[in-house]
Amino acid sequence: MIKIPLIKPDLPKLNRIEKDFRRILDSGKISNFGRYLSIFEKELSSYLDTEVSLVSSGTTGLILALQAIGVSLGKKVILPSFTFMATAQAILYAGGEPVFCDIDEDMTLSLRDLEFLLEKHSDIFAVLGVHTFGLPCKVKEINKIVEDFSKRYNRPIHIIYDSAHALGAEFEGKKIGCFGDAEVFSLSVTKPLVSVEGGVVSSKNSKLIKKINNMRNYGIGKNYNTYYPGLNSKMSEFHAIIGLYNLRRFGSLLRQRQTKARYYLDKIKRLTSFEPQKVYSDKIIHTYKDFTILIPKKLKNKRTKIMYFLQNKGIETRTYFYPPLHQQRFFRKFSNRKLPLTEDISQRVITIPFYASINQKEMDYVVKKLKEAERRFL
Repeated sequence: MIKIPLIKPDLPKLNRIEKDFRRILDSGKISNFGRYLSIFEKELSSYLDTEVSLVSSGTTGLILALQAIGVSLGKKVILPSFTFMATAQAILYAGGEPVFCDIDEDMTLSLRDLEFLLEKHSDIFAVLGVHTFGLPCKVKEINKIVEDFSKRYNRPIHIIYDSAHALGAEFEGKKIGCFGDAEVFSLSVTKPLVSVEGGVVSSKNSKLIKKINNMRNYGIGKNYNTYYPGLNSKMSEFHAIIGLYNLRRFGSLLRQRQTKARYYLDKIKRLTSFEPQKVYSDKIIHTYKDFTILIPKKLKNKRTKIMYFLQNKGIETRTYFYPPLHQQRFFRKFSNRKLPLTEDISQRVITIPFYASINQKEMDYVVKKLKEAERRFL
C-alpha cells in the first residue's frame, strides 16, 4: 500500500531562497512593504496584466475588496452556497448580508438562479462569483445579466470574484484576475501559487487598488490619518520571497498540472463511473486546484463507506464542499429555500489527491482503488 496525501504544496528549495532570507533577517526589514513585496507585486501585476495589492490572506483580500466597493451594514451580496465558508464570512465581516445562490452542473454560479435572485431582491448590492476548484465561472454571461439588472434598477450592481483557486486560470484567452470590479486570489499552501500564507486583490481599476493599499494598512491615508476602514493585512517579506520564487516557475507548475489533469481525467472517465467536474468550454484553462469528482447517483448513499475504503488504502480525500453554506449551522439564518443542484452535488463530491508533483503511479493507484470501491459498493 502506498500513501497519497490530498495535496503537496509547491515550495522552493531552501538553497534558492536562503540568501534572500538572510538579507531580510540581517536588515530587520521583515514587513511593512519591503523590497520583496514590491518586486512580487510588480511581477504579479505584469503576469496578470492588472493592478494588484498583496495582502495577508485571500479572506482579508475579500473583506477589503467588498468594503472598497461599498459593501456595508445590511447590503445584500449574492454568492454560491457551494463554496468554502470564507467567502460568506468575508461578506459578513464587511457588514453585508449573504444571499445564497444555486450552482450549475459545472459547480459554478447558476445563471438561471442568479437572474431569479436579482428579480426577487431589487436591493442586491453585489454579486460574488466563485471560480470553483479553479474552473472559471461564466464571467461573460454573469456580466450581461448583472448589466441588464443594473439598467433596470437604474443603479450599479457590483461584481467581485472569489478567485482563491484560480490563479493561472484563463477565460477565452484572458487571465482570470481582470474580470468584474475586482478578483481575489489566495496564496495559501493548498493553492496553485503558494506563498505559504497570503492573498492578492487584482483589478483593472487603479483607484480601487490604491484604496485597498491604504485599507491593508489600517486604512491609513497619510500622517497616521485614517481615511478608510482597514485591517493589518500586510504580507511579510518571508511570504513575498516564497511567492516570488514560485511565480518565476509558475508556468512550469501550471503545465505539469494541466498534463497530469488530462491523464487523470482520461483514466477516470474510461475506467470508472465517477464523474469529473464538467468543463463547459474548450476556451478556458482550469487550474484543478482541487480535483473533485462526483459519486454516481446509484452510490450516493455510500460516500462515507467509499471514503473510508480509500482511507484504508492510503488515499486521503475530502468532501469539498459539504455541507453547503446554506445548510451550515451558522449560515442557516440567511437561507429559507432549497438549492436543488447544490444539495445533490454536495452529497456526491469527493476530492481526491492532486498536485503538480503527483506522478502516474500515484494517479493509477487512486483510479484503481476508485474502481475497486465502485465494484465493492454497487
